[in-house]
Amino acid sequence: MDYRHSLYNGSKRSQPIERDIQLHNGWIPDHDVKQYTQSTPGPHKPAAESGSGSADSGSSDKNTSQDLPNRTSSFSSKSRYKPALDRYPLVLLKNITSPMDPTDVIFQWHIPKAAGSSTKRIFTECFHLSRSAQKSFPESYTFDRHHVLNIDTSTIAGIARAKENGLVDKDLIDVITTSFLHEGSALLTETHGGRLFTMLRHPVDVSVSLFHYLGTAEWEGTYREEFRNMTLLEYATTDRDGVRIDNWMTRYLARKIKGDLEEEDIKLAKDILERKCLIGMTDEFIESFRRFNLFFGLGKWLEDGLPCVEKYMNNRANKNSHQKVKHGSDEWVALAQANKIDIELFNFGKDLWKRQGEMLAHRHADEWNFRQGS
Repeated sequence: MDYRHSLYNGSKRSQPIERDIQLHNGWIPDHDVKQYTQSTPGPHKPAAESGSGSADSGSSDKNTSQDLPNRTSSFSSKSRYKPALDRYPLVLLKNITSPMDPTDVIFQWHIPKAAGSSTKRIFTECFHLSRSAQKSFPESYTFDRHHVLNIDTSTIAGIARAKENGLVDKDLIDVITTSFLHEGSALLTETHGGRLFTMLRHPVDVSVSLFHYLGTAEWEGTYREEFRNMTLLEYATTDRDGVRIDNWMTRYLARKIKGDLEEEDIKLAKDILERKCLIGMTDEFIESFRRFNLFFGLGKWLEDGLPCVEKYMNNRANKNSHQKVKHGSDEWVALAQANKIDIELFNFGKDLWKRQGEMLAHRHADEWNFRQGS
């Protein structure tokens, strides 16, 4: 795909969006559409992006409750979705060993507080790829000067609208970014498969960073005022429902936000990472983007990519400064115990990182060009 200068180089052309969300949209369960369109933001919702500045700001589902038609849901337990790699929509995510196709779409699975904001900006501003994110209201098929299409894919309601409007088949974006892997995969089609990647960070570090961030980020829909008067140890040891999101990665990969995680959930999470996902590591930032550049064929790494990535590494977007927690401290031990399944998954991901490095060692930089499709 080219990155379509005519749509954002000074052009203000836009296409109106049908705001009436169809509950019976073909896959996303009706109760999910209603839940995420109304006041409940869900366990985690990435912030909407500001049109300027380096940090995300705003809430990406403002006023969306007005967009939902007043109709009765027909969702029933008989039609409940059970995820599997060989069934829709995960089957639309291509295996990591499959050859690239000119119509493939890069799919960023956004893990909170794991360099996700910097990563998506690097893909647009360093590699000049187009992506979608709601930066103003209402949504519109208009690009800003940073190659960002004003369409929300960070919430289930936004994904439902984007799916209904055939976002991917319009050939406007190169990258999808969302935390909702399963719902986001429903945006893909047989002619526009997904190439999944993510950045991994140790689950304890994610939990600590999220605690400090959500206690100060008043602009976020997930802002938690009670965290201001809570110590990290209190946060780490509380058994109150809804305070922490333990084992976030496994839950979002298995699509099981609540309830006990079973062996089948853990196996699905590992299978998705192993068979579908290109792994990046936040503590291997430069090497991660060298691999992304090589795998996706994004351009001249040494001349163009590396200097730009280094700039973002030294000035990460949405960075939240706070005191680090020592390994073995009471806080660390408590959070590690609460997130032991995610730590198992993280260590599995680290092993994949090593194995993928060996796989990519035999790949040539000119083997594939994402923009030219050759």
